[in-house]
Amino acid sequence: MICSDLRKSPVGCWLCWPIIILVAGCAVTDRPVGLAELESYDIALRIRAIKWAGENKITAAVPLLVDRLAEQDRSVRFFAINALQRITGTNHGFDYKAGTDSRNRAIQRWRRVISKSSRPSDSDGGEPQGSNVP
Repeated sequence: MICSDLRKSPVGCWLCWPIIILVAGCAVTDRPVGLAELESYDIALRIRAIKWAGENKITAAVPLLVDRLAEQDRSVRFFAINALQRITGTNHGFDYKAGTDSRNRAIQRWRRVISKSSRPSDSDGGEPQGSNVP
């Protein structure tokens, strides 16, 4: 073992750390994200997916992003409302820093809008309007 031999001298130990850091850094990948990652247990991956949805204005992500507004983690709520505002042009009064009651009222407003926009319309022959979420 190189590192076990090198640990005997103070200089040798310092030589091991750059190698360990380089190897650990190589393991990090920027794998693509999609809608499934919006529900990931990994907060960092979930935030990457939220940012991806907002940057690409993925309207199919709106219901999942609204679910993210109820998260305990403030950073997830922050990125979720920013993505929703980018996609829809509104935040429906949601403030990621607000108290639970205020956030829950805004989430209910979001859910009502989603519900209305996904119902079939009498004027268009009954086709769902899920892609036109305001």
